[in-house]
Amino acid sequence: MRLFTPFFTIKKPAAGRFFDWSLKLAAATGTAIYLCISAPLIAADTPRNELTLRETVELSLQSHPTLAAYQYRLKTANAYTRQASIGEKPEINLTLDDALGTGNYAGLDNAQSTLSISWVLQRGLLDQRVKSAQSKATVLEIERDIQRYDIAAQTAHVFLTVLAYQERLVVAKNGRQHALQILKEIQKRVDAGRSHSADKLQAEVNLERRELEVEDIQHELKSAKKVLASQWGSSTVDFPRVNGALTLKEQVINYDTLENGISNNPQVRYFLTQQRVIDTEITLAREEVKNRWRFNTGVRRYEATEDYGLTFGVSLPLGKSTRNRHQISALSAEQARYAADARAKEIQLSTQLYVLYEELLHSYHLNNALTQKILPRLERALVETQNAYSLGKYSYREWYALQNEVLDTRMELIEVRLKAHNNLTEIERLTGLNLMEVSSLNEFENNGDYQ
Repeated sequence: MRLFTPFFTIKKPAAGRFFDWSLKLAAATGTAIYLCISAPLIAADTPRNELTLRETVELSLQSHPTLAAYQYRLKTANAYTRQASIGEKPEINLTLDDALGTGNYAGLDNAQSTLSISWVLQRGLLDQRVKSAQSKATVLEIERDIQRYDIAAQTAHVFLTVLAYQERLVVAKNGRQHALQILKEIQKRVDAGRSHSADKLQAEVNLERRELEVEDIQHELKSAKKVLASQWGSSTVDFPRVNGALTLKEQVINYDTLENGISNNPQVRYFLTQQRVIDTEITLAREEVKNRWRFNTGVRRYEATEDYGLTFGVSLPLGKSTRNRHQISALSAEQARYAADARAKEIQLSTQLYVLYEELLHSYHLNNALTQKILPRLERALVETQNAYSLGKYSYREWYALQNEVLDTRMELIEVRLKAHNNLTEIERLTGLNLMEVSSLNEFENNGDYQ
C-alpha cells in the first residue's frame, strides 16, 4: 500500500480515470474553510453519518491537539495585561529623630517621631504598560489564527483525498462490473463458436485486474479516512463516508481580486501587528524615563511638648530623560525589521498565489478538455469498437485497450479536479476570500451508472 504524499494528492495506477456526476450545488472548499474559522463548533459527541467538508473542519478546529495550548497562552497574556495595570504600592515610613543620644537628647523625652505615607504619580505609565501588554496579546491571537487557517486547510486536503478515493472506487467498481458483463458476452460467443477461447482468457484476466484495483482503492480509502479522523483526535473512524463530489464551476475568480486579499493573510497581519507592538514599547520606554513627582505626607509628634504637626513633601528626580535612548534606538531598528519582513512575506505570498492560480487555470483547461472533447470521443469510439468486435472487424485486444483508455481518462479527470480543489484550498488560505464563486463541492447521493 502506498504512503500519502504531501497534501495527499495520490495518483492511482493506470486503470481508469473518472465518472461524470450529476449533482446539485453545495458549499465550496474555500468557503468551508473561511466560514469554519469563525463558525460555532459542533459538539464533539454529535452522531456522524456522512460528513461534509464544513463538519470535518469544525471538528478539527474544535479538537485539534495543537490548538489546545492557545487557550492557556491567552489566559497567561490576559493575566499579564491585568497585572500591568497595577502600579507601585504606596510606602509608609516611620522616622525617629533626636532620640537615644546624649545630654538633653538621651532617651526619648525630646524625640520627634514622624509617621508618613508616600506615593508616585504614575497613571500615564500604567496606561502605557496596559497598552503594551494588550498589543502582545493581539499578536498571540493572530498566531492562533495562523494555526487555525493551517489546520482548516490541512483538514480540507485530507477530506478531498477521501472524496477522491470514493470517486475512484465508484469508477473502479463500475469498470469491474463492465468487465464482468463483457466476460459473460464473450463466454456466449465462445460457446457459439464465434470467438476464440483466447478472448475469454484475456477477458478473465481483465476482470481479475479490475478486482485487484477495487481492492487496492478500498485499502487506500480506509487509510485516508483514518487520517481524516485523526484531524480531530479520534483514534477510530466513526463515519461511513464523506458527502460531496469533485466538480468545478465554469468561471474562475479574477486574479486581481485574489491578490488584493493577500493583506488579509494572518502571516502579513502578524508582522504589521508586531510593528504596532514595537510602537507601544517605544512609547512605554519613553514614559518610563520621565521624571515623576513623588509626594509624601504624615504626622509628627514632639515628645517634649506632646504636640503634633502635619508634614508634607514633594520630590522630583533631576537629569534629562535620555536613559532609555539606546533601548528606543534598538526598538526602532526592530520595528524597521518587521516592516521589511512584512514586505518580504507579501512578496512571497503573492508569488505563491500566482503559481497556484496558474496551476488552477491549467486544471480548468484540462478539466474542460477532458469533459468536453476527450471523454465524449473516447466513449463514442468505445461503443463503435464494441459493435465492430461483435461483427468480427476488431480483435478483443483492440477493444480491451480502448476500455482501459476510457477508464484511465476518467481517473485522470478525478486527479485533475482534486488538484484544482487543493489549489483552491491553498488560495483560500493565502487570501481568506470567499471562493463560493469558483468552486463547488456538491453534496449528493450517488446514483450514477457507468457505461
